[in-house]
Amino acid sequence: MSFQSRLLSVPSWKTSHDPHRVFVPHSPMDLQLGHRVKIMLPSGRISTGTVRFLGHLQGEPELHLGVELQSHDATLCDGSHNGQAYFECKPGHGAFVPFNKLLMAWE
Repeated sequence: MSFQSRLLSVPSWKTSHDPHRVFVPHSPMDLQLGHRVKIMLPSGRISTGTVRFLGHLQGEPELHLGVELQSHDATLCDGSHNGQAYFECKPGHGAFVPFNKLLMAWE
């Protein structure tokens, strides 16, 4: 088997149909709403949740993830930032983090 045919036979993570495929996104284009993610919160704590928003927050130059978290933290939000709603979740279950605070994702 040639080197090139071996390369073509290796399945890409983008074509994998495994519903629990774990990956490290290299760009925001690798993510979709509904992906599960592990992020570093502004407090430095690591948390897990679901991507509910991906884009720019009003007045912020960086791309941010809006994540609905599994666990409650009274210092966090309800999917709003500076009075504008970006997604809905229970109070204390939402967080906005820049893309560079994303640690890993899975579908």
